[in-house]
Amino acid sequence: MCGIFGAAMARPDPELGRIGTAMGRRLAHRGPDDMGVFADDWAVLGNTRLSIIDLADGHQPIINETGDLVIVFNGEIYNHRELQRDLTAKGHVFKTHSDTEAILHAFEEWGPDCLLRLNGMFAVAIWHCPSRRMFIARDRLGIKPLYLGRGIHGIAFASEPKALFPIMPDRPAPHWPSLARFLQLGYFAPGDCAFAGIEKFPAGHFGWIEKGHLSLHRWWTPLVGQGDPVPLAEAVAKAAELLGDAVESELLADVPVGVFLSGGLDSSAVAAAAAERGRKLPAFALSFPEATHDESADARLVADSLGLDYFEHRLEVDELRATVSEVATMLDEPFGDATVVPLLALSRFARRHVKVVLTGWGGDELFAGYPTLRAHRAARLYRMLPGWLGDGLLPAAIRRLPVSERYLSLEFKAKRFIQGMDLTPEQQHLGWMGYFNATGVAALLRPEIAEAASHDGHRALAVPDLARPTETDPVDRILHLDMCTFLEGNGLFQADRMTMAASLEARVPLLNTVVMDYVAALPAGVKMAGGQLKPLLKMALKPKLPSRIITKPKKGFGPPSAGWLRSALSDTLRTTLSREKIEADGILAAEATERLVDDHLNRRADHGRALWALLSFQLWHDNFISGAVQG
Repeated sequence: MCGIFGAAMARPDPELGRIGTAMGRRLAHRGPDDMGVFADDWAVLGNTRLSIIDLADGHQPIINETGDLVIVFNGEIYNHRELQRDLTAKGHVFKTHSDTEAILHAFEEWGPDCLLRLNGMFAVAIWHCPSRRMFIARDRLGIKPLYLGRGIHGIAFASEPKALFPIMPDRPAPHWPSLARFLQLGYFAPGDCAFAGIEKFPAGHFGWIEKGHLSLHRWWTPLVGQGDPVPLAEAVAKAAELLGDAVESELLADVPVGVFLSGGLDSSAVAAAAAERGRKLPAFALSFPEATHDESADARLVADSLGLDYFEHRLEVDELRATVSEVATMLDEPFGDATVVPLLALSRFARRHVKVVLTGWGGDELFAGYPTLRAHRAARLYRMLPGWLGDGLLPAAIRRLPVSERYLSLEFKAKRFIQGMDLTPEQQHLGWMGYFNATGVAALLRPEIAEAASHDGHRALAVPDLARPTETDPVDRILHLDMCTFLEGNGLFQADRMTMAASLEARVPLLNTVVMDYVAALPAGVKMAGGQLKPLLKMALKPKLPSRIITKPKKGFGPPSAGWLRSALSDTLRTTLSREKIEADGILAAEATERLVDDHLNRRADHGRALWALLSFQLWHDNFISGAVQG
């Protein structure tokens, strides 16, 4: 686990070694144990290493025995020992036991097809010295990040955008179309990035960089709901078996391993699978002073029922305030989900004890856990109501519901539900999960900024091209959409960025290839048998966990962000989004922003999510555009 960086040039540059070292320094937090750089006049490849496997011999970059291939790699390949045995039988000679070298020899043997054999999370670059071509690839779902920057004479890559600044021709500048879409979604869609001239390398793709040009090829796409129907009991048993195998394979490490425990179904499933395979991992949980959002009692209950050592960290006001400003510099991009703040606190707490944690990310997208899936079924019926009821009376009554700070309150869900009834299900889903609609974004930005944002086809709730679902069942279509957008842009983004900021490796066994390929292919009628959410996991865990954990309503790792903005962070909100500051920056419309802040602070409306996105945007702009974290 580490950070990677490098570049392939269209013309020679003797300064590449120096530039590579400057790029690596910006990723030191991802790999505090070691840094290595390879450079010739045409390419540079580097790695900052967090040592997890083969501690003594896993230094990168690794060069093959003939000296013509150089590799850098970020991630973990859980089947690398099997790959090494197969490749050794084919005559390959290994110098280390690292998964990095396994990928290198696999590429020698099979070329890009080697990606189909990798079970893990990865971003990888391989330089072929004689042909001056660079191979670059990213894992199926984008668990590990990878960004591209186009310099004057070549193309650079890195695990985080700020590492690209030393090779970019200009100082960091906003990419307004991507930022406008961020205000809609609360995260950056596939391909988007907050910075002009930088883009995300797409998940499930590989590419060749040659003479300053990039050719992209898709090597994997999710097959959702396209398997044959199977009896529910058979699906439950198979999913449980595969999850156990996945967790066992992801326990591979030469350092201590723990588990994040939220008290929810997904992280509990991972902890239970590890315990069943004989590994009772230390469990790390977070508690909030706000009782409406605190699930630490459930996390403790799971730990006790499995016999795990339990460690709990309480997020108090002082740490909350300090962490908000830190997060803004660590993320590189604005991010609309307040969970990043407690996640950083939890990651730092866990890092005192372990170097690797297993997590429950991906369970909702894979096992059908979001309440919006039920809402899509209800929406079809709602659209059949007569206009006076569906367009008039019911929306008016819902808008009058009192404002609540409870997590996923009736008021919040009802107001979300009535939005976008004239849109396609995919557009409506992005709206339900998102923040501002296109009209709201246009009203929120100064006219010249809104105009700059519209030049790239900014439109209402556009479904990204890389995520367009083709399934016929509406539930499968939404699951496909979430796997390719929300999962990468929200859950996996924050999981990687906040844990790596604490030099902690996070693994996601629910998204292990063997689990994902089986569960994703199950028909929607199996994944949501009887209209339930996550019936496969619930039935598999029923004999293993307390019934309270199985039957409780979904909460997720949701912090009390709306309340924070009215209390502990109210001064931060007022200062960061003050009229004077907004007018001086010339980006946001001062009157519209001021109205959002005042309505929220005076409890006339709950704008907690929207204001968190604006606060995150403004702190990002202060740090990276007008502030000190620049090229």
